[in-house]
Amino acid sequence: MAPDYTIGFTQKEVEAIMATQKKELAKVLVSFSDNGTQAVRRKLDDINAIISACQKALVKMDPAKYGAKHNTMVSSVPRRICK
Repeated sequence: MAPDYTIGFTQKEVEAIMATQKKELAKVLVSFSDNGTQAVRRKLDDINAIISACQKALVKMDPAKYGAKHNTMVSSVPRRICK
């Protein structure tokens, strides 16, 4: 279960955690592409879980800045009958 970074952390702290994990992710991805061992794969999963928890916390803390963008599409069908 991923930690809830909205409890006991400020927005700046969560952003710092996420920045650190993004740097670590870059290192692990290079290592993963070189050898692909089980230990590297497990570390990659852990980093992704922390980044995901940070993203969820940031959306809760500042939905205007980090919330999902809502795109709306409209489609229509012309009402002509072909003869």
